[in-house]
Amino acid sequence: DIVSGILGAGVYQRRKLTFYMDIGTNGEIVIGNSDWMVTASCSAGPAFEGGGIKHGIMATDGAIEGFNINPSNFEPVIDTIGGTKPKGICGSGLINIVAGLLKAGVLSQNGKFNTDLPTKRIRRGTDGYEYVLSWAPETQIGKDIVITEVDIDNLTRAKAAMYAGCQTLVKSVGLTCSKLEQVIIAGAFGSNIDIEKAITIGLLPDLPLDRFIFIGNGSLLGARLTSFSTDILKDGERVAKMMTNFELSENTDFMNNYIAALFLPHTNADEFPSVSNKLAKLPKSN
Repeated sequence: DIVSGILGAGVYQRRKLTFYMDIGTNGEIVIGNSDWMVTASCSAGPAFEGGGIKHGIMATDGAIEGFNINPSNFEPVIDTIGGTKPKGICGSGLINIVAGLLKAGVLSQNGKFNTDLPTKRIRRGTDGYEYVLSWAPETQIGKDIVITEVDIDNLTRAKAAMYAGCQTLVKSVGLTCSKLEQVIIAGAFGSNIDIEKAITIGLLPDLPLDRFIFIGNGSLLGARLTSFSTDILKDGERVAKMMTNFELSENTDFMNNYIAALFLPHTNADEFPSVSNKLAKLPKSN
């Protein structure tokens, strides 16, 4: 799976120091270039693919993908895949929603809703407090589509696993995330992932946006390429031999990094200076 992704992304042909992230239930990460590669796996859970989310679905027509919020009345503006009525939330939509709620002050950095705000969108549901994204008459499913604090907790745990894996793997080769020249993102999201919003929640390192590339399903792309060329198939054999596996579960730094990342975006504000500066300007809730 990871070899196919590396072929699809062309990491083995790049001179720049590259970090490859296949974000999904079983997150695969690689650091390296055309000379060397170190790889690791971190179990992030199904949140990025819509699993474990009350109204989570795969990236299909009707999945909420785009999200903005009116800061004056906290009303949402949503976009769905296919432009149809909403029927659920896909992985990229989940990231966009949480980032938007966080930046609007609707959500605190510990993943809790600001219940003091003057809006009917925030209410207590069966899973605790929730925010109504779309009222029942506006949906395909005939009921309100919401995001709950449980959903947000599941996403926070998933992004913490991915970011902690990134931190730990980069440190294992004597570097920091700031030294990464290129970050390639793969995964079963929607048509795209908003890099800035992924940084906002602490999923991706706080780097200039022009260092990021989103390629969609990297493994599928690699599989297609190998079906077209025997040379690329041979490249796959070479890539597999180049890789050194790094076991995160045996590394004490990983768990420490994971715990530190269970916050939006992170317990250490210095890890995400651009986000922390924006959040510091928000009005404080009572």
